[in-house]
Amino acid sequence: MPKFKIPINKTKIIRTLLFALCLAVIITVPIMATVKKADKADADEMNVLTLWQIDGFEGGKGSRATYLQNLSDEFSKNKGCYITVNSLSADAARLNLNNGNVPDLISYGAGMYGIEGYIRGDNLYYNWCNGGYCFLSVDTSAKFDDISTTNLVINGGTGNLVSAAALLCGVNGAEVVKPTAAYVKLINGDYKYLLGTQRDIFRLRTRGVAFTIKPITEFNDLYQNISITCTDAKKSIFAKQFIEYLLENQDGITSLGLLAAGKSLYDDEMRLMEGINYACRLTTPINEGFKNEINKSIINCDIKNLKNLLN
Repeated sequence: MPKFKIPINKTKIIRTLLFALCLAVIITVPIMATVKKADKADADEMNVLTLWQIDGFEGGKGSRATYLQNLSDEFSKNKGCYITVNSLSADAARLNLNNGNVPDLISYGAGMYGIEGYIRGDNLYYNWCNGGYCFLSVDTSAKFDDISTTNLVINGGTGNLVSAAALLCGVNGAEVVKPTAAYVKLINGDYKYLLGTQRDIFRLRTRGVAFTIKPITEFNDLYQNISITCTDAKKSIFAKQFIEYLLENQDGITSLGLLAAGKSLYDDEMRLMEGINYACRLTTPINEGFKNEINKSIINCDIKNLKNLLN
């Protein structure tokens, strides 16, 4: 039986295809290696920063974490970095730090402890917005000259030192309840006055209730700060640039129902909360021992020592 032979034209085609395949491999492999190197270079060039948002007190409205993320997205459009914002509780932040998980930036309320050893840079902190305490009443003719511990309810807050405000205002001993319950008691007529914050202004406004307010000037610790915590030199530059961008764009803070030092942003009830010179303030991060000293003074009603600690 004769052997089967591939026609010469088909043999040439197969040889040509094999040659083309080998040539493609020779060309493609270096190109793929070059692309991978380019991708790695782009990844190295794009710095990713992590920012923790810790709500140490009630805001006015909206989310501070969302606000920071939106602002950081705008900032990143013209920078070689991206900032991701994570919302944590104070306890969760301290636990993460103790476990060696350190972000590049932390936004936190004044009086926060446990982060003081991680702050880097020339300035320990930058205040980018704040709130304030006030007396509120749904009696629009109220003069606020008859406030007592029996006709006042206190918004207990969410980690801030409202007890210090109460002590320095002379209403220590009034009933303290959870934030939402406090303004409900005011609306229901259980109390004539409420010691609250800017958050209660927005709660009453949302309910469509007529009210009047009197800002508290004796004390304030409702400050939202931001600090650099990264040790990488290049990331620190971007972190500082973002803080500058944050401070340059404070007009948007009205979306949070909060205040900005030195700025007039409101033409309603919140206008009364602007530009106040407080007798005592707590604006900084602190250590746990100092926090305990403040709480001890409040418990002992030691106004003199409390003022010494806060000045």
